[in-house]
Amino acid sequence: MALSVGENAALDCYRKLLDNAVEAVMPFESEIWITGDPADLSWTRGLPVRRQGVGDLGIRMLAAFTDGVKVLVGTDIPAMSTSYIEHAYLLLEDHDVVVGPTEDGGYCLLAMHEPHESLFNGIAWGSSSVLASTLARAENLNVGFCKMLWDVDVEEDYCRWLTSEHVHH
Repeated sequence: MALSVGENAALDCYRKLLDNAVEAVMPFESEIWITGDPADLSWTRGLPVRRQGVGDLGIRMLAAFTDGVKVLVGTDIPAMSTSYIEHAYLLLEDHDVVVGPTEDGGYCLLAMHEPHESLFNGIAWGSSSVLASTLARAENLNVGFCKMLWDVDVEEDYCRWLTSEHVHH
């Protein structure tokens, strides 16, 4: 996205979306799982920071669930909110897995009581088939769904974000 909208605009968007995600998880017993080695962690608002480790996205998400995480949320979701996460926890009471689907065929939230390794294997991460592939691997599980949201990945999403109610957070 930085190539099409410019590095500064992309960074500003990312920071606002990240701040929104951190705000959304504050009421919960949360940790922030990161890649890289950021120099400034003030944006974490004092939440514990964990390293994601190595491997593709599936391996890193599975590691978080294996470590006891119950809900993972994406940081590129303009409408991510505390109430959205609360709804996922409510659904998790009656389901093995809860998914927050995104319009582009992925998901912005994944919740489960215990790790289900099959959900993370053989997925083309970043593609429009992520959700369908995950659900195919969850055929023997009781899956609940949150409302579909949209994420910011490309210039078109950025333009949508600029004109949305979420841009000023």
